Amino acid sequence: MSDNVKVKMDGFGSAVRDALEKTKKLTEDAIIASVDKTAKETVQKVKSASPTKTGKYAKGWTSKVTTQAGRGRYGRTIYNKPRYMLVHLLQNGHEGPRPARPHPHIPPDEETEALFEKNLESEMSKE
Repeated sequence: MSDNVKVKMDGFGSAVRDALEKTKKLTEDAIIASVDKTAKETVQKVKSASPTKTGKYAKGWTSKVTTQAGRGRYGRTIYNKPRYMLVHLLQNGHEGPRPARPHPHIPPDEETEALFEKNLESEMSKE
């Protein structure tokens, strides 16, 4: 990004302000695209790793926007819409009259964070 701009001294402040606004907008767009891409990839990963008895549990994984894009805040939550009550039980197992062994299928936070960083680097390098 080597935009050589010639400005007079009285227009220097506005030129710097414009350049900073452009950079801010590009960064926000890259973050939003990275979050969306990471959420989509993670949903696909969880769907493919989910235990399948009838297939309804695996099909229920989705994501939603949880914070809006104002002031640099943007996020997505990945959740199982119809079978939310089974997520913890399947991931960790449970005791009781009919104990069940755990079926770990949700990736750890570190793995998702690394995926987000990779996606953000690729989005930022696009320019």
